Amino acid sequence: MMKNKFPFFIQLFLLLILLTGCGDRHNKAIDTSYAIVNDHPDSSLTKLNHINKHRLATKELARFALVYTIAQDKSGIDVGNDSLLRIAYTYYNIRPDNSLYAKCEYYMGKYYMLNDSTELASICLQKAADSAEKQGDKYTLCLALEKLSKVIRQTNPLKAVEVASLAEKTYVSLPNASLYNIIYSKLNVCEALLFADSLQRAGKKSEEALAIAIKLKDPNVLSDVYQDMSAIERQRQNYSKSLYFAKASFNSCSSFDISKALNLATAYLDADSLSSCNTLLNSIHTDNAEYKYIIFNVRHLASIKEHDYNGARNNADSAYYYLEQMYGKQLSSKQVYYNSLVKSKYERGIAKGETRLLSWLIVVTIIFAITIIALILYSYNQYKAKARIKLQAENEKLLQEEKIHNEEMHHKEIQLSTMRNFILKRIDTAQKIQELRGNRTNSVLLTEEDWEEIRFFVDSVEGNFVTKLQNNFPDLSEDDIRFMMLVRLKMPTKALALIYGISEKSIKQKLFVYKTKVGINGEKISLRTFIEAF
Repeated sequence: MMKNKFPFFIQLFLLLILLTGCGDRHNKAIDTSYAIVNDHPDSSLTKLNHINKHRLATKELARFALVYTIAQDKSGIDVGNDSLLRIAYTYYNIRPDNSLYAKCEYYMGKYYMLNDSTELASICLQKAADSAEKQGDKYTLCLALEKLSKVIRQTNPLKAVEVASLAEKTYVSLPNASLYNIIYSKLNVCEALLFADSLQRAGKKSEEALAIAIKLKDPNVLSDVYQDMSAIERQRQNYSKSLYFAKASFNSCSSFDISKALNLATAYLDADSLSSCNTLLNSIHTDNAEYKYIIFNVRHLASIKEHDYNGARNNADSAYYYLEQMYGKQLSSKQVYYNSLVKSKYERGIAKGETRLLSWLIVVTIIFAITIIALILYSYNQYKAKARIKLQAENEKLLQEEKIHNEEMHHKEIQLSTMRNFILKRIDTAQKIQELRGNRTNSVLLTEEDWEEIRFFVDSVEGNFVTKLQNNFPDLSEDDIRFMMLVRLKMPTKALALIYGISEKSIKQKLFVYKTKVGINGEKISLRTFIEAF
């Protein structure tokens, strides 16, 4: 009997040695992955993918989950699912003295930040910052403070400035601080100052970042700095400077960047360069709903400035359509998130044999999810209602502006017609007097007083027409100016011939010659068309 059992014990002993050996290899693999994760995240991920995580103990599984999350983050992969990270968080969250506690809280905070859980994100990031400071881990401290400043910008802008400034100060003090990161830490402070309306301080901080970026000679970094400087000048309502920096940002970028292009288009709009604005918008091709909304919103505002009210309405409708798409996508993402959360909790409960407790958890989670979705739908419907009211108010305003504009044009045309009839009546009267006297001269004399009255009328009604004409064409003589005034009043060729005492053919020749004096010689446009539109 003992002889039969002996081989069994030998096999069991060998199996235990084998399992212990596997565990050691896993521990070493995790250690190696953690050691290289900052400099070689892709290699770290490759090593971790060869580990059988199902054979790890709880502590090692938590380390595996955290290091895997760090490697993903360093590789540029945003973690949209917390199933793996949650394992690390469950373990480290109740162990604040653990050396990996601060990092775990930081990545959990970043996860909540990506999923719009602002309150939970700020709690985790604050814990990460406090723990990192206590442990002397300045690098993690900088990361946590930088993310925390972004989370609280809108709710507590002054606190955000304080936190962002501390992140910058801490990072600059590091012995191997990267110039890239120094620049972006300064830009983070600059953006926090913008939310706090500290424009002067924001300007100085952006200039500090620019000085370093110029030395660095990286076009994309320079582009980002110029974009922030453009935002500062726009908030100052210095639209010419904002346009200057927006152009510098767009031109500095090594490749076409839609966000930089939209920033430049907005700057063109603010500076009333509507043609350049529309040209740039026409060059942007994207299927992104957020970018589409911005494009049509800018077009809407540009149409209003151009008094193109039909275009403004159409662009507003398009902007509203893509706004609905944006909110619909966010709502769908939230639904997917809660479904995945319920599924992961259920599978974990089945694995542990806790189906009864899990049933309650599923019910609570579903109720919570329904509540959140109901709140989102309510907020969305409220926003839609406000947007609809705002759009209706804008349409009414546009109609009112259009009505006022039409009335002004009608009034202006009446005034022009009155002056034109006045001059024509004087010509008819003069002709009759000459015929009675037997004077057959083909000219009508306008006195200096008449010319002054015409000049005053044209300048008043036609938006300083004479003044603008003199400023744009200083070589025009007084006689030239008077002739242009009569053309602006739409005087017929016959009337002009009587005033100048020449034939209608000569007047037509005169109209052609005057094209040279205003710089449109060789163009198909007539002098009358040019002057009436001037």
